[in-house]
Amino acid sequence: MIKLSQRLQAIADMVPQGSSVADVGTDHGFLPCYLAQNRQAEKVIACDINAQPLALAQKNVTDYNVADIVSTRLGNGLSVIEPGEIDVVTIAGMGGALMLEILDAASDVVDRLQRIILQPNVGMEAVRIWAEKNRWHIVQEELIRENDRFSVIIAMEPGRSLNSMTPVELFLGPELLANQHPLLGLYISEEWDKTQKVLAQLAQSDSEESRHKEKMLQRKWEDINGVIKCRLGVSLS
Repeated sequence: MIKLSQRLQAIADMVPQGSSVADVGTDHGFLPCYLAQNRQAEKVIACDINAQPLALAQKNVTDYNVADIVSTRLGNGLSVIEPGEIDVVTIAGMGGALMLEILDAASDVVDRLQRIILQPNVGMEAVRIWAEKNRWHIVQEELIRENDRFSVIIAMEPGRSLNSMTPVELFLGPELLANQHPLLGLYISEEWDKTQKVLAQLAQSDSEESRHKEKMLQRKWEDINGVIKCRLGVSLS
């Protein structure tokens, strides 16, 4: 049996039982093979734009004896998927902007999905903004720390949320905040450390644009500090 990393396991745990899944940018194909081995998905299509990783995924499909459930397809994003062929898409390990390009390029496929599960390396805020703009409701979020690195996983389903997300929720995640995720304090601390380095760089510049960025960042983190004091009982130093 396949043992997934914590990151991939968190993604797998968000896949509804009995789904038809497309895993975009599948790489080694471990996630599709796991979903098949555990009979969590009825059908999985492992997609990749590059032939070499897809060949590895195909080998794993054969080695793990799951070819009855998992197929592989070579192509860009969701271009190899027919509308209505799947009801769940998973995309992991890319930048958020690229993920959104993939979704926007295949609106006919996306419009018939029941769930989208994304694990962006960067650009989580942009993903949440996209969800709200395109009437996808964020139903679940997970925060994983593995090998000294954080991963955020976002699951969304069709339908606008009753309430618009606040700027702080867009940045930190509405579900992570609502559930007071135990790793959220450490995640915020690391993000604040990164921001301080950016602020130090901006302070060395005399340009008007730098001053504007500096003020916007300071204001953003003042709002974040206010929210986490109230909801998490912690404060930035």
